[in-house]
Parts: sequence; C-alpha cells; structure tokens
Amino acid sequence: MAETCGKHDILYVSDEVVTAFGRLGHVFASKDVFGAKPDFITFAKGVTSGYFPLGGMMVSSRLLEELRRSNHPDAMYAHGLTYSSHPIGCAVAMKNLDLLEDGLLDHVREIAPYFLSQLKTLEELPLVGEVRGIGLMACVECVADHDSHNPLRLDTEVGQRIDAHCQDLGLLVRPLINMCVMSPPLTITRAQIDEMVGILREGISRTMADLRREGLWDG
Repeated sequence: MAETCGKHDILYVSDEVVTAFGRLGHVFASKDVFGAKPDFITFAKGVTSGYFPLGGMMVSSRLLEELRRSNHPDAMYAHGLTYSSHPIGCAVAMKNLDLLEDGLLDHVREIAPYFLSQLKTLEELPLVGEVRGIGLMACVECVADHDSHNPLRLDTEVGQRIDAHCQDLGLLVRPLINMCVMSPPLTITRAQIDEMVGILREGISRTMADLRREGLWDG
C-alpha cells in the first residue's frame, strides 16, 4: 500500500497506536518491520506504556519541507488541543523511551518467536482454526469447520466463553466474537508464556466441553 501511494504521490499514514513503542520490538514498526516510509505516523498508548494519557502525530521531513516551501511565507501546520504538550505526559513518555531502549526492545525481539511458537501449539485443538501474530501480539481464531474456516456456524460468543474460563484460571484475554486477542506485557518471560498458553489451552478445552454439552458444536 505504501509503495502504491508513493508511486502516485498520495500521502501515506501509518496508525501505530498498537504497533509502536516495543509491541513489535521497535520504537516504530513502519520502517523496521514493514519497510514502509509513511508521511504521517499517529501514536498513543505505548508512548507512555499506558501510565499517562498521551498521543501524538509525526510528520515526515519530506512533507515538512513541502510545507516550508509553500507560496505563503507565514504558512504553518496549525494544530492544538487543550492538553497539547502536557509536561507530565511528555516527561513520562521520555522516561518510557529510556526504558524501552535500555534492553526492553531487544528482549521483545528475542522472546517474540517463542511466544508465537508456543501459541501455535494450540492449533492442535479441534476448535482452533488458526493462530497468527507478530511481535508480542497474537490472535487465536476459533472455527467450526477446518475445511471452510467459516466461523459463522460457531457460537458467536465463543470468545467470551473462553475468556470467562481463562479469568477463572487467572488469565485475561480480549474476546472478539470467535477470536481471542492477546498483547502481553513487554517484560513477559518464557515461564510466563508457558503459563499463559497452558491456561488458554485449558480455557479452550473447557469451552469445547460446554459447546458439546449444549449441542452448539460437534467438533
């Protein structure tokens, strides 16, 4: 998409609210992970690790130079909100960046393959159609029919069912219809990954038993 936009001189925007600040092992993922050079990057959340509300937008040097070459000598890119450049938020963000660059990004890149490989073992369960992810973000998608991968035959609340069982076992997942989405802490260890996958396996197994008992699934 970025390449196509570039060929036709169309501005390209990367929304990195989720993918930036370590989630994929880099401060920003556009260039380092996907090889894209956006004109704008929007970000939030991870810039302070969620400890303080802060979001922002970055503008490429190429676009900034275009603005400076405007026919209007006093032209400027005007924007502002009541709490723009909040000093506390910016201080938290700067400290957060220091922590990320002090080994945490390296840790994410080192442990992410193990995280995904362990989650992939869940694909042996009859209810799991696919496990996919990148960095420290992943999705376990449940399907009723492995041949068609059509989740419409499945109870649309299966994600919530799995989440409920996992909560009883000490794990929170994000249920989205027939999917379980996970974005664990960047500091997660191999032992914690093993524990997480074990609980998720048990939660899915309990859900399968429930669905069979209720006649909603015959897998």
